Amino acid sequence: MWFMIVKFFLNLFFSIEIKGWENWEKAKEGVLIAPNYVSFIDPLILAVFLPEKVPFAIERRLTKKRFIGLFLPLAETHILDADAPLTLKYFLNLLKNGGRCVIFPELQPTTIGNPMKVSQGVAMIADHTKARILPVNIKGTELTPFSRIQHKPGLRFFSKVTITILPATGIDIPDDLTGPKRGAVAGRALEKIMDEASLAARVKDKPFFDVLLDARKQYGGKFRLFCDHGQKPITYNGFITRVLLIEDVLKNADMEGDNIGVLLPTSLGGVVSMYSLQKMGKIPAMLNFSLGGRSLVNCCRTACVKTVVTSRKFIELGKLEALINAVEEEGLRVVWLEDLAPAITKFKKLSAAIRTIFIKSNPVIEGETDKPAVILFTSGSEGAPKGVVLSYKNLHTNHAQMYTRVDFYRSDRILNTMPIFHSFGLCGVFMPVTLGIFVYFYPSPLHYKTISTICYDERITFLFATDTFLGGYARAASDNYDFATIRMLVQGGEKLKHSTQELWFERFSIRITDGYGVTEASPVVSNNYYAHHKSGTVGQFVAGMQYRIEPVEGVHEGGRLWIKGPNIMLGYLRATNPGVIEPPKDGWHDTGDIVSVDEEGFVRILGRAKRFAKIGGEMISMAAVEEVLSEAWPDEKHAVVMIKGGPRGETLSLVTSRADLKRDELRQTLSDFGVAEVAIPKKVLFMEDIPLLSTGKIDYVSLEEILKDTDADS
Repeated sequence: MWFMIVKFFLNLFFSIEIKGWENWEKAKEGVLIAPNYVSFIDPLILAVFLPEKVPFAIERRLTKKRFIGLFLPLAETHILDADAPLTLKYFLNLLKNGGRCVIFPELQPTTIGNPMKVSQGVAMIADHTKARILPVNIKGTELTPFSRIQHKPGLRFFSKVTITILPATGIDIPDDLTGPKRGAVAGRALEKIMDEASLAARVKDKPFFDVLLDARKQYGGKFRLFCDHGQKPITYNGFITRVLLIEDVLKNADMEGDNIGVLLPTSLGGVVSMYSLQKMGKIPAMLNFSLGGRSLVNCCRTACVKTVVTSRKFIELGKLEALINAVEEEGLRVVWLEDLAPAITKFKKLSAAIRTIFIKSNPVIEGETDKPAVILFTSGSEGAPKGVVLSYKNLHTNHAQMYTRVDFYRSDRILNTMPIFHSFGLCGVFMPVTLGIFVYFYPSPLHYKTISTICYDERITFLFATDTFLGGYARAASDNYDFATIRMLVQGGEKLKHSTQELWFERFSIRITDGYGVTEASPVVSNNYYAHHKSGTVGQFVAGMQYRIEPVEGVHEGGRLWIKGPNIMLGYLRATNPGVIEPPKDGWHDTGDIVSVDEEGFVRILGRAKRFAKIGGEMISMAAVEEVLSEAWPDEKHAVVMIKGGPRGETLSLVTSRADLKRDELRQTLSDFGVAEVAIPKKVLFMEDIPLLSTGKIDYVSLEEILKDTDADS
């Protein structure tokens, strides 16, 4: 009777939904049930709603908690104490004899929302008994007063709770591993299983506008979401109203084609335009305004873009008239946002505001998230840009992958300066919406002094940028207090220099979190994070990612990285086959990067495959030489390239912005850093302004165009 009363009230308060019953039935015997642990009420909910009564392991200290006392009479509980080996005996015997039991791998509720430290003892129980792991993910109780998560979004009793039962899996550890090493490997294996379960339960299954509406329902329409530089912040309701208004006027603009070019900066206008086009069923093709007119037009041809949405104010301030001239000469239609403004009458504003209050998200439609969400273009640093078509599922998956690694708080304030035509910039748009996190937009990452001031004035806690920009921000800061509120600094897009890491740590006591991503992976592939960090690497692969490394002739360490997973793009759009999506073969994407992966799973980037030069039978990484030069002279730009000429047909050369650098000084410096003689550039060329991409990386295509007539013998 008491059991049924508790079940009734739990269901009344939490509207509990259970997914994956078939996985419970398939798990059979000898199963360790491993739930995540987000609140003190989780054991009670599981004890009442699991389909059969199974023993629970309770960490000794938790038996004294008030809510655990309610749970104890409803389930068979046994004390689990990591410091008392005898408490493990019951569970070892139970699992060996084909029984089932529930053990929370974290042993105590999380304080951050993500899984915390996974107990090696729990992993060793599974390893010793050869029990299969049945991961269970609980979502929703973290919003209740029973949670102890820091920076809560506000307490509520009536929070929908979803319990997801994932397929059972085993821990496979080589027999030759023993002692502490075996425990460490078992712990990492169990942690990976828990991360995979968290990922599977967190992936959204709706288009972005519907996710926006669901987030508004969860966090409240009055929550401040976005803010343009120098403007007032807008709330969820205000943002939704703008999306509806712009959608209405864009529909009347009679835009041709499914793919619509968006030529706008990182701003509220750019983000509203993206959401509005997606709501209309169009696919925004994010155009790179740092390209030349010819390259921009080629991008439009590749994606079959016939209409470009932009702003006169942006074009004038950015002095981008040449781009618009090239677009118009190609015969493409330009839709100016300013020209649409007169159509937004007071009546339409009132109507949109009323619709905002009552509009609700659509139910889940199977296959809806497999549709294209956005088209980005590769940087073109080593060739002609290609269109990268990303689906809603690709992006939602990568957001969930990041969430399992990064501790996001509702109190965070993100500064997004990266361009929204770049996958790194989009990370600061779609994901914060789902998490209820405030984002401050600034249209250019190049204004170093201004950005350091914004971080102080706006109490920014979360900043992500490339190494080039981070170095500039740190040097431009007038006071150490400029970054006093920063708690998370994420670097990606290029190699993190040791000098940049050291500068931020010495001056601001901030450790930069390094990651690795490619546009084709939506974009994050691996990253360092609090639980697992190793300097000199880009961290471990995110959950749900498969990889393989193919050997490269002449490269003795690592190999060419191929990746596969639900975050990998739908496919490429190529200039040779405009408008046709070419999916990756068998789902595998060739990153073109040469990497090595150590026994702990940490990834080290050795360079781009195209940026290796074969000299004297050896494959030389030009990127590795550049890295050493950046450490020697961090305030200058350096590019190592092959120039036609010389006795071997090509000569390894250095293009540098360091004036008066002589070859003898270069040779001595690189030798002191341990660089082999064969890898030292034979020629030094001075260039005051080395061409850069919008992300701060060197534009090798433009550089090679400039140098193509250079005679290496001169």
